[in-house]
Amino acid sequence: MRTYFYGMSLLFLILAHPGRSGTRAPGLNQSPMVADTTKENHRFHFIPLPVVFYTPETHVAYGALGVFLFRTDSTARTSNLDFAVIHTQNAQTVVEPTYTIFTSHEKYLIRGFFLYADFPELYYGIGPGTTDSQEELISYKSLRAYNRFLRKIKPGWFVGVQQQYFKTFDVSRSSDRQVPAQTLVGGLGSVVNGVGVASIVDTRDNIYSPVRGWYADVSFMDYEKWMGTEFDFTNYLFDIRHYHSLSPKTVLAGQFYLNLNVGEVPFKQAATLGGSSLLRGYYNGRYRDNNAVIFQAELRQRLVGRFGGVIFASVGDVAHKPSEFAIRDLKPTGGAGLRFMISRKEHVNVRFDAAVGNHTHGFYVNISEAF
Repeated sequence: MRTYFYGMSLLFLILAHPGRSGTRAPGLNQSPMVADTTKENHRFHFIPLPVVFYTPETHVAYGALGVFLFRTDSTARTSNLDFAVIHTQNAQTVVEPTYTIFTSHEKYLIRGFFLYADFPELYYGIGPGTTDSQEELISYKSLRAYNRFLRKIKPGWFVGVQQQYFKTFDVSRSSDRQVPAQTLVGGLGSVVNGVGVASIVDTRDNIYSPVRGWYADVSFMDYEKWMGTEFDFTNYLFDIRHYHSLSPKTVLAGQFYLNLNVGEVPFKQAATLGGSSLLRGYYNGRYRDNNAVIFQAELRQRLVGRFGGVIFASVGDVAHKPSEFAIRDLKPTGGAGLRFMISRKEHVNVRFDAAVGNHTHGFYVNISEAF
C-alpha cells in the first residue's frame, strides 16, 4: 500500500515546492524520502499534502499526507516524519505514520513505519496453479510495525538490524466453501513478530530515474514463538537492480527479485506476484505461496521535451519450495508506458503504464519508475 499512495503525494510536494528534491532512500518497500533539500535557515518544515492515485487493487484512492522535514546537521540528508490517511473506491482504509532519519554525518539510517489497515482484497488460494473460479473477497484489519536500524559501513552501504510485528484480525470471507487448511494458514487471523538483519547498497546516480548504478537490498527475518509469534517461519529477501545507459536518452534497467519463506507461513506473509511494481498486469496477490521469483527488464527512452516512453517485460512465478520453480511455468507480462517529467532538476516522472499478462491486464498511475 505504501508503494501506491506516496508517489502521488510527492507530485503535489514537488509542484508546490519546485526547489525541493524528492528521492527515496534505500530501505523498506519504495516509500519516498526527501534528500538534501532544505537550506540551513529552513531546518524544520511541515507540509500538508493531498493524495490521489489509481491501481487495479484500489481503483481511485484519495486522502491526505502530512510531511515533517528536518536535518540532524548540515552533513546529513533531510529526514522526514510522515502521517497518511487514505480511503479507496474499494472501501479500503489505511492509516500510516512513517519515518526516515539520518543521524549526524549519516552514521546511522533509521527507517520504519506503523500501519493500520482495513483492506478487503481478492484471494485466489495458494500456489502457482490457482484459477479465476477460486476468486473470493477476504476482508481483514491489520496492525503492522516494520523498523530498520542501519549503520553506514561506507558511502552508499548500510548494514543493521530490522524488526516486524504484523497482526491480522476480524477476518471474513465472501465464500463459505471449504479449502484445505494449508492453503489459508492464518485464515482466522494471525500474529507474527520477527527480528533479522539487512544490508543495503545503493550506487544509483538518481533515486527516481536512475541512468546507471546498482541497488541491492538483502535481508533476513526470523519469526519464533518465543517472540510472541503464532507461526514459526523464516524470510529471506533479495532485491537486486542494475541500470545501464545505452545512449544519452536511452536506459536499460533490470531487476531480480526473490522472496523465500521457510516454515508455516500465514497467507498475509506469503510471497506474492503482481501490483504496480512487481509483475505489472497481474492483480497483487493473484498468485501467492511461500516463495516468489521475478525477473524484469525495462527500456526507457526520452522522447520530446518532458515526455518519455518505456517498454517492459517481466516473468515470475510462485512455488511452495524453491526446488519447485520451473522455467516452463513462469508467468509472463509485458507492456508500455508514457512518462511526463514533473521535475527537470531531479528527473522525477509521473508514469502511466498499461500491462498485459495471461488472461489479465492492468493500468497504473504513479510517480517514479516501477523499479
